[in-house]
Amino acid sequence: MSLQFQTSQQDWDTHPVLNKNGLFLQSFPQKKLYEELNQPTWMISYKGIKALVTKVEARRGTFLFLPYGPMVDQPEENQEQLQEFFRLLRAFAKEQSASFIRVSPFWEENEQNLQNLKKMGFKKAPIHMLAETLWIVDLHEKSEDDLMAGMEKKHRNLVRRAKKDGVEITTNKDPKAIERFIDLHWQTMSRHNFTPYPKSYFRNQVDFFIENDQVAVLEAWYEGELLASAVVMYFGEIGAYHHGASSSDPKHRKIPASYLLQWEAMRQGQERGMKKYNFWGIAPYTLDEKGKRVYSNPKHPFCGITHFKTGFGGKRMDLVPCHDLVMSPKYALNFVVETTRKWKRGF
Repeated sequence: MSLQFQTSQQDWDTHPVLNKNGLFLQSFPQKKLYEELNQPTWMISYKGIKALVTKVEARRGTFLFLPYGPMVDQPEENQEQLQEFFRLLRAFAKEQSASFIRVSPFWEENEQNLQNLKKMGFKKAPIHMLAETLWIVDLHEKSEDDLMAGMEKKHRNLVRRAKKDGVEITTNKDPKAIERFIDLHWQTMSRHNFTPYPKSYFRNQVDFFIENDQVAVLEAWYEGELLASAVVMYFGEIGAYHHGASSSDPKHRKIPASYLLQWEAMRQGQERGMKKYNFWGIAPYTLDEKGKRVYSNPKHPFCGITHFKTGFGGKRMDLVPCHDLVMSPKYALNFVVETTRKWKRGF
């Protein structure tokens, strides 16, 4: 058999793994987004395995990237099919002049999955591309009182205080909402010194996912001023906090607007029938004998937001780290560049 290249959104977006895990980064609208950003992208399938594959052309080298792919039920038990899938994908990657294939699978991090990737010739990538340590809140068959009870006391109090103080949350599909988000995002970027997505990425993501009501821009307002904004994806069975931003104005620091905004995002997820809410990335940590977090990398830039996210209740989910299948000596340049980049940004 050979790789199959699919074109139908209906056939693709009904994949059970796609919907169960809310993998909007593997969806048809995401394909349109990548192509709008001039990245050739394909929906590829082979014996029940599916993967959205995008071509990244960077100065450090050209590679094929599978964001949270490939999608396969029980990857631990499908080793032979995965081996054949990557053998065929490797041949296709050579046709695309790629020097390596990069995967960030949405697979549980366990010894079997790690060993299987090693057997297929993969090596751990020098940097991560997507969140690998997630925080997930279960929404299924829970009342609002249940969700409140699962939160830390401080978070409950801050949500209630934000309401009492007069913070208002709006859900806006107007194109102006994403422009306001972008303005706040650039303020957030300046405070935390990270590399943002292009502005066109945010605009196009909302445009393409809003067609099927799979995205919402939530905004927190106080006395007529915008304090926080979030782009929340509602895809399949999962709501996901994908992008967030907040005001840099010091007079707003004591207003807990972001707490009420996330509470409303979770509540809306329940109304939409979502089974879980994915807070996206947190910093990896362990617990000491007193139950206090000990970060494996105290300089990890997510340390500051980990307490915020975990305080809403839920459980940690660890995914297999980003891995590369090297196909050319040109990969050496990519390795050096990304290792340096990892050192500079702290993770």
